Amino acid sequence: MTVHALQFNKFEIKSNIDDTTVDLRGSGNPIIEYRESIFMPFVEITAYIIDTGNTLPADDGSGAGIGLLDAGLAQGTETILFNIEDEMGNKINLTRDDDLRVASIQAEFEGVKNSSFVMTIVSKEAFDNTLLKTRCNNKFSGKISDISRAIIRENLKSPKWRQMNTDESLNEYHGWGEDRTPFEFLLELQQMAIPNIQTSKGKTARGNTAGYLFWQTSQGYQFKSLDKLYETNVGIASTGKIVRKYIENSKSDDDLPFGYDGKILWSNISQSVDALAQFRNGAWASEIHVFNDVEKTYDVKTLQSEGKGNGITGGRHLPKINNDYLDDDGKPLATAKETVRQAVGQTVVGMDSLKDQVAKFNVPNYNNEDIILQAQQNYRQKMNTSIEIVLAADFSLNAGDLIFCEFPERSTKTTIIGSRTRSSGIYMIADLCHYGNLAASYTGLHLVRDSYGVKT
Repeated sequence: MTVHALQFNKFEIKSNIDDTTVDLRGSGNPIIEYRESIFMPFVEITAYIIDTGNTLPADDGSGAGIGLLDAGLAQGTETILFNIEDEMGNKINLTRDDDLRVASIQAEFEGVKNSSFVMTIVSKEAFDNTLLKTRCNNKFSGKISDISRAIIRENLKSPKWRQMNTDESLNEYHGWGEDRTPFEFLLELQQMAIPNIQTSKGKTARGNTAGYLFWQTSQGYQFKSLDKLYETNVGIASTGKIVRKYIENSKSDDDLPFGYDGKILWSNISQSVDALAQFRNGAWASEIHVFNDVEKTYDVKTLQSEGKGNGITGGRHLPKINNDYLDDDGKPLATAKETVRQAVGQTVVGMDSLKDQVAKFNVPNYNNEDIILQAQQNYRQKMNTSIEIVLAADFSLNAGDLIFCEFPERSTKTTIIGSRTRSSGIYMIADLCHYGNLAASYTGLHLVRDSYGVKT
């Protein structure tokens, strides 16, 4: 498939000293790497720039030019305006003054007439998150999904809370922020959230599954249930986006079968599975030992995966465990243990009076039995397998999106089958990197899922 150039619609830096704005596209043909990850609460851009020494006019009256760094720009925290486009017209548009900031500059080489440097650019909120004035010191009360949005709006004070994409949580949280940074608090809350869904066993999610992810894309903030991320309906994901389809085959570059959006140019289908690590981490069965300081009780609960997934799986079936590691009921034997104290005696709902707070001294703020093991199992199972692929640049994709990949069967058969192979099927984008310059552009994806095969 023909690989097209990256189109730079805008790439500018604003000076912190005066009103100077400099176009970074220039003649240096910058190379950019744009990154998103479901594990990262901000986006990141790495730009490799060659400065020919004629970026800005010198201020000595000579009429000559001077380089960007020599002119005093790119000292860090400058505003960046960034807009790139792929061949299909998909754009990453981050051109608002509150979108991007310069994080770091690293000079690579300096010659007589030019120099090169690497500029790292991050979301403005990555800086805002470090400010003491944005710390979470206030009281929080309500559904965890609502609290996540409130932190972005009230503490981080980001206007992007309006576009924040959240899945409603079943459980609530009542307590103080305890001087945590907004990102730190959100990354803790994501482990406590229980989705408002019906599990594959036909039961409520409470006590059966838990765990969210918090991250940022070019489209805004995401606070999404791990289970709902794999949900699809007639080719549409729970996020409302179409599940794009890509195929790897040996046909001519421009021979794309009907119904597919692009070709997989390269893949590393190592199907990295570490079953021993899964056992060590209790991915299939584990025990939680809960001590209640107030009621002086000690309870033990075992959480076992029944092989169907707690919620919605990406593929057709989960890995099958050897019968040696199943109990008499056919369920996995526990391989990990967690000992915790129950979160009681700290429930502060809304504007409760002191009398009401004292009366609730033995009420759990959140139930450790319903979240800790469930979340840990979910995180480990949902990323059980991992592959890497490279496509022609497709800026419609974001971290957290689902895509369908079809890989050829490794076989000596005369007719090679793709769609029914173990590797083919729906994956979630865990990490994304758009790479390109004025000559070519690509999209690299790290994909994960919990199961194998193609769903019927």
